[in-house]
Amino acid sequence: MTRHHDMIRNISESLQHGSTEQLLNDIVYSLDNSAIVAVTDRTGTILYANDFFSRLSKYPVDELLGANQSIVNSGYHPPDFFKDMWRTIGSGRIWRGEICNRAKGGALYWVDTTIVPFLNERGIPVQYISIRHNITDKKNNEAALQKQLELYKLITQDAGDFVAVLDRHGCTQYCSPSLEKLLGSNTPELLDHMPTEEARFLKAAAAHSSAEAGYRQDAEFRLRSAGQEILQMSGKLARVQTEGQFKDCSVLSFHDVTAEREQELLIHDLASTDQLTGLLNRRAFLKELFRELEQAKHSGRSLGLVYVNIDKLRYANETFGHDTGDDILKIMAERLTGHLQGSICGRTAGDEFAFVLNSRESEEGLYAQAEAIHQLLEEPVEVAGNLYNPSVSCGLSMFPEHAVEVPGLMTTTEQAMQSVKIQGGSGFAIFTADMYTQSLDRIILENELRKSVKEKHFVLEYQPKVDLTNGYIVGFEALVRWEHPDLGRIPPGKFIGIAEETKVIIPLGEWILEEVFMKAKTLQGQTVRPVTLAVNLSAVHLESPGLIAFVEKLAKRTGIDPHLIEMEVTESAFADRLEMGSSLRQLRSLGFGVSIDDFGTGFSSFSYIREFPAETLKIDMSFVRDVETSENSRAIIQAIVTMADTAGLNVIAEGVETAEQAAILKRLGCREGQGYYYSRPLPETEAFGLVRKPDTAK
Repeated sequence: MTRHHDMIRNISESLQHGSTEQLLNDIVYSLDNSAIVAVTDRTGTILYANDFFSRLSKYPVDELLGANQSIVNSGYHPPDFFKDMWRTIGSGRIWRGEICNRAKGGALYWVDTTIVPFLNERGIPVQYISIRHNITDKKNNEAALQKQLELYKLITQDAGDFVAVLDRHGCTQYCSPSLEKLLGSNTPELLDHMPTEEARFLKAAAAHSSAEAGYRQDAEFRLRSAGQEILQMSGKLARVQTEGQFKDCSVLSFHDVTAEREQELLIHDLASTDQLTGLLNRRAFLKELFRELEQAKHSGRSLGLVYVNIDKLRYANETFGHDTGDDILKIMAERLTGHLQGSICGRTAGDEFAFVLNSRESEEGLYAQAEAIHQLLEEPVEVAGNLYNPSVSCGLSMFPEHAVEVPGLMTTTEQAMQSVKIQGGSGFAIFTADMYTQSLDRIILENELRKSVKEKHFVLEYQPKVDLTNGYIVGFEALVRWEHPDLGRIPPGKFIGIAEETKVIIPLGEWILEEVFMKAKTLQGQTVRPVTLAVNLSAVHLESPGLIAFVEKLAKRTGIDPHLIEMEVTESAFADRLEMGSSLRQLRSLGFGVSIDDFGTGFSSFSYIREFPAETLKIDMSFVRDVETSENSRAIIQAIVTMADTAGLNVIAEGVETAEQAAILKRLGCREGQGYYYSRPLPETEAFGLVRKPDTAK
């Protein structure tokens, strides 16, 4: 206390005018305007309270005077807190601390408190002066920061996503708790857990990021966990945008996609591989052939396509049994793969194979290679103790001599093979121009097709799509039928291919779209539940530059809700023509639904499914057909459903023909079904009558 008296005396003596009383008045005035000041007796009864105390506590001064200091006790602090405080000031010592008080209205406020005892001549406290400063905002900020810290820990401790901050040299400056747990270290060097090449790539990317504002880089890499498991990771590297500790560093956010990649491989293997021979199936082979042909165009090399047919294999099946027939097919496949040494080879039909020969040799050189393989295939086969002498028909055509595109090359090769079979089989032929002549049927069909599009000799039938959970009809697929006035009904398989080749599919597709839009508008107000209509879009039509403008004008003219229309495109068509994605994205932006038809028979990559502008996958009927007996088909369907769930897509199963199939598909996670079990394609009146409201059905 002597020090305080000395301070006051020195200040007072330094004043030229005034008194100690005036100095004390000034000090009290300053305190009253900057702090809470209260004086209590030794029991805590308030003897003095300034206006600041009154304003903060919401108690008038006359209510504070004579009240016990506990009037503002919030109950926040435990009893021991105040026992310690009274013990300190009761012994004559100054107490300092932060106290949470309660105002008259119930609101809490925090004060930084100093309590100074006033001692009598015996050194016993008789009064206490409390000086408090309002720190409510500070405490609220601290609480909010603590809450954010706790929330961050909750999010990052066991999060599925991982975060690391790398400096310009690729050194790890920070790892999220979940990543530390994965790598088994509190201070891991992330790049040390990667293969050398991938670590080198990320290090270079981090250096690039530190030097370029707004830099972002996709990152795919493998990571070795604490348990030595190799995980596949996918994420993005981006420059840190904010100032602070990590300025000029890069943040790498990523997640574990190991299961997704394994799922992709499973689907690709099951969907692209012939399960009997291990060769590519037809769709996968055609996709690879398309790639080979594009490479040949750019490299200038020759390419030969060979079709192989095992003549009269059915006689072997009838004589020795189907198991023996399967063994013959497997032996043929082994001979082909053993001789071709990496060239693409597939089983394109039950008793047919196809393979590609790449060479810079002349036509004669390719012919000699193919003929040698033909001789190899006709060597005797011993199966189940029986000797079988295979008869094989082979046809060869070449790029660019005989065709420059895949469809033409397939046609000329098949013509060459058929010419051998017509002559009795067991031979080899190269394509010649006189093998290929257009049939009278095709000429008639092409001419009549153009005429029928103009004269509208087409009708639409509608096949229901059903919710597997409740059995309700949720939509219809519109299917075109050609009703020729003289030739009768012509199946789609006979004219759709010609329509695409001649591009007649474009005006035909526009007529179909116009019909469907008008029917959907009519149906829109007549159904109990929303019902969608699906339209099959040809790849040729999707690539037409006028499609989007046509659809926009048609939607505006008919006033249709776009969400009631679904555009279907086959998976194989999209896989071969990735540029169609632009048209489909524009259709999605207009509000139309998009579905991938025949899914599971083509590329089926998770990466393009995730980016593909679709809402629905339609599982191909080839998997549904034997879902009751084939474990492979069930595995493929299950994998597709899992992949669709990951990407947030709906799943429809095509070709449902029995109740058992429907039950299995529902169990596997399919949402909707379509097929003859529910209904064949129906004329408009019959189909729409199934879903119209009772008072509107005619």
